[in-house]
Order: sequence, then structure tokens, then C-alpha cells
Amino acid sequence: MPITHARAPKQNRSRESFDRVLDAASQLLIEGGFRALTLAEVSRRSRVSIGSIYCRVDSKDDLFRSLQARSIAAIEQEFSTIVTRIRRRRLPLRELVPLVVRELAMHLQRHARLLGAFIERGSSDPVVAALGRKAHAQTGLDFRLLLLERHNEIVHPDPEQAAATCFHVVYGTAARYLGLGIQHDHGGAGEGNWKQLIADLGLMCLAFLVADLRAITGAADTGA
Repeated sequence: MPITHARAPKQNRSRESFDRVLDAASQLLIEGGFRALTLAEVSRRSRVSIGSIYCRVDSKDDLFRSLQARSIAAIEQEFSTIVTRIRRRRLPLRELVPLVVRELAMHLQRHARLLGAFIERGSSDPVVAALGRKAHAQTGLDFRLLLLERHNEIVHPDPEQAAATCFHVVYGTAARYLGLGIQHDHGGAGEGNWKQLIADLGLMCLAFLVADLRAITGAADTGA
């Protein structure tokens, strides 16, 4: 995998040592977010000298960006594999939607601490924010295309818009619950039953896709 924001190691030994640096940085982010990420602690945990780290990156920010690039590539690949596995099952829409919603939510939960650190840092680092937006868009595309493979079962008059809305609702709700980009001491994260929330989101999205909105809005307009 190419390393962005860092000078690429030329030897296997150097590459392995920088992988240890990134692994240590990742663990620090998981444990305490960006504030816990210090070059001194990364050096101690990775057993790589600070001087050697500076041979690869110019700053803590560049180290963070390199870690984000590596992590996002792995996270995107994981979700792509999940989508491919679901696609091969050729499920009808009524089974597909709750499953995709659940898989997306659980995917976000598995990587919540890293994603939260990336989102938080993105508020002040445009480079981090840009990669985050790109990754979010790719996840949304994978989600939407999977649902649209059953477009003939979707009753909503605009299947593409409906699939996009489902993604935004699921991602936004799950992100809120998991505290992605939210300071936990301000509240608003982890409230309610996670499993029930996922199940409800799956049913809501399915109902939105198969409901006859023309009939519903027509009845509302006539006061029926």
C-alpha cells in the first residue's frame, strides 16, 4: 500500500519499522484520540526512535494523515468485501435491506474510535477532512448500488434518491449513537438500545423503499 504524507521506506526493514509506528499510533488513537497521540509515546511503543520517525514524516500531523490513509484503505476494503458477500446471496429486498443496514451499522461500530478521531481532527485539518469525505462517499455508493440491484422491487418513485436517503439516515443515526465526531462529555452518544436501533432502522428503510408514497401523500392532501 502506498504511504501518503510520508517518505516511502526503501527497504523491507524500514517498511516494517514504519508499520510498527503506524500500529502504535493507531492504538493510541483508539485509546485516547488525537490528544493521546504523541511522537514520544509512538516511539516508545513501536520501539522506533523519534529520529527514525522523522526520517519518514515531518510532523505529528503527517503521521496522523499517513495513519488515516492506511486505515481508511483497510476499512473501505472491509466494507467492499461485506457488500460482495451480501451481493452473492441474491436476497430479495425485504431481506436485503435489514441485512445491509445491520452490516453498515456494525461496520461503523467496529471502527468507531478510529473514525471518531478522524472526524474530530477533520474539523481543523482540511487534508484529513477531504479524505474522510471521499471515504464517506465511497461507502454510500457501495450501500446504494447494492440496494438498487433490487430496483424492480422498490416502489418509491425515485429509487436512487430513496437509497441515498436510507444511507444518510442509517449512517447519521449510527454515527450519533456511536459518538463519531461528538465530544462524549457533552452527551448525545450511546443512548438507547443499540440492537433495537439497528433493527428499527432496517424496518424504517424497507418501509420507505416499498411504501406507495403517491397514495400516502394523496390521502394526506385530501384529508383522508
